[in-house]
Amino acid sequence: MCIRDRSWSAITKLYYEIGGTLKSDIRGGKIKMYTIKQNLVAQDNYSIKCPYLMTAEFIVVHNTANDATAENEVAYMIGNKNQVSFHYAVDDQEVVQGLPIDRNAWACGDGANGKGNRKGIQVEICYSKSGGTRFDQAEKNAAHFIATLLRERGWGIEKVKKHQDFRNKYCPHRTLDKGWNGFIQMIKSYLNDIPVTSSSGFKVGEKVRVKESATQYATGQALAWFVKGSIYEVTKVAGDKLLLSDIMSWVWVDDVEKVSANTVVATAYPFLVEIICDELNIRQKADFNSKIVGTVKRGEVYTIIQEENGLGKLKSGAGYISMNSKYIKKK
Repeated sequence: MCIRDRSWSAITKLYYEIGGTLKSDIRGGKIKMYTIKQNLVAQDNYSIKCPYLMTAEFIVVHNTANDATAENEVAYMIGNKNQVSFHYAVDDQEVVQGLPIDRNAWACGDGANGKGNRKGIQVEICYSKSGGTRFDQAEKNAAHFIATLLRERGWGIEKVKKHQDFRNKYCPHRTLDKGWNGFIQMIKSYLNDIPVTSSSGFKVGEKVRVKESATQYATGQALAWFVKGSIYEVTKVAGDKLLLSDIMSWVWVDDVEKVSANTVVATAYPFLVEIICDELNIRQKADFNSKIVGTVKRGEVYTIIQEENGLGKLKSGAGYISMNSKYIKKK
């Protein structure tokens, strides 16, 4: 099992034992509880690390080919300017997310339009250079984490791919050396312990109110102030996350409450914002990698009619501006 550290604070040291060796875990041993936390790349680096919006279709497994921890692996990835990136790194203690899963990663080596790069959730397993017990535990954690991703999305085991499937590269090298089928069987064994249906209790079409206590979207970004207390319709359920109408953003089920079906969905739009930085780019589309089509300046006030991917749509139709509170404030 796993626990999400939504505050990105110090790792909580908890352990989980699944009653001895799992029946179908052919490599044996026990899986400890691991922590999931986020250290997401800055939006300013989206153009390098994850320039395209993505609707994932499968999961791609990699080995890091070094002995860095997951925390260090992600910190290095998000801190440099290389066009190399991945969504998750997994070691023997934790899973660390470096990219939002609704954006692509450069991990499969199949080019800007390659299916591996543009449609896969990229998972790196740490400690593969030296191997040993640390790698074995990291691999078990990765298998369980991947099983969780599959269940959340309603996917089958056929959605698990290896880097080698997209480019002629022997990766994940140590997992392949140990036997790819054995890794797949380990994922299957963990799938058997994860309920097929979500226990969230929410359904598509239901109406929910975002709690005032909510602080972050499920992707890790700070929750927009105007979302708190507003009512939205659930458009998709994925495990303990909900995709909400209008804002089209994922939130945690713990951060919403159900409201009556007769409740009118209250839109948070339109609203006014004042520019509080010297100059702010206007993007053509709701994407920080989109073409810059103009600028707005300090002290100017604009009407926002929609928000998507951290950008607000200008009522004038000129384009989108960042909704980061460093650059704008509500009037």
